[in-house]
Amino acid sequence: MRITRNPGETGSSGSLVSASYVDPRDLGPNSPVRDLARAYLQELRDKGRSETTLPRYERFLVEFLRFVERDGAEPRLKDVDIRILKAYGSHLTRRRLLAGRDAGKRPISAASKNLHLIALRGLLKFGVLLDLPVPAPEKVELAKAPDPSPDARHLDQQKLERLLESFDTATDDGLRNRALLEFLAATGCRVSELVSLDRDKLELDPHAVNPKDGVRIADEVTVFGKGSRYRRVFLRMRAREWLERYLRARKDKDPALFITRQQKKAGSYRMGVKMAQTIVAEAAKRAGLAESVSPHWLRHAAITAWATQMNVPAAQRLAGHRNVATTSRYLGSTDAELKELYKKRFG
Repeated sequence: MRITRNPGETGSSGSLVSASYVDPRDLGPNSPVRDLARAYLQELRDKGRSETTLPRYERFLVEFLRFVERDGAEPRLKDVDIRILKAYGSHLTRRRLLAGRDAGKRPISAASKNLHLIALRGLLKFGVLLDLPVPAPEKVELAKAPDPSPDARHLDQQKLERLLESFDTATDDGLRNRALLEFLAATGCRVSELVSLDRDKLELDPHAVNPKDGVRIADEVTVFGKGSRYRRVFLRMRAREWLERYLRARKDKDPALFITRQQKKAGSYRMGVKMAQTIVAEAAKRAGLAESVSPHWLRHAAITAWATQMNVPAAQRLAGHRNVATTSRYLGSTDAELKELYKKRFG
């Protein structure tokens, strides 16, 4: 019996994720490497990987496929050996950035290289699980990547305020953008968590009792984050006030919290990750910041503030980190308590 794809679903030669279904039982030593990649992405989707994670894995695997399929080659699973893995790792080391202000100027970082290699490891692990003749995943050696400097994305309070005040809130877009940055700064949400939120998660029901402070925006919201985990985040009054102003100004009925003028295929005007990144980057330019600021900088600033003004375990819970070591990487010379203790002891 063959498992068929959903009725009306069509394969796409340009996308592994949306390509026609590959039955794992049909895979063998002579199957194309591309078919294993398609089956692996199907497996990730079946396991509940998010729709933001799948395209990232697809992008990494497509680069591997382009490498092994160069010059019209059609490699089979039995052709994948250690030499190919070594050659691909060397290719990534020398590969230049494809986007951003440094595009074509310097190689990708060790951390970025490892993201590609981890996806390849996952593919090989899946192949081994299916008893296919592919190398063991541990044969893919990761690069030695140093921990990122906690100061690399440091946004102090003064710079943060300049960023927030860079918008012309007399315009609809400026009002929306100010509310967006206030939300990020208050909650420390990832940008993917932000754009997936619906307005009814924050707008109080018309029949609900008016809050004591008069701001009819919820002071907490549940977000669906990394690792398919839910967590509660909180909003300070200033963020709630800007969100209320933004939502009052909207005349549409779109369920998305943040929208754009461009309609998506599904009919919604929901803002995408790329648009949110552009809003933050352009705000940084207007604010006169020399750094290339992204939404993650606001998450970094929020986690640092939580850790220094409360404690690291509290920051860990608010950030949605599984491991406290992940939270600690956000700290460093910005750790005010550590600096104060040092000055007290050593002057």
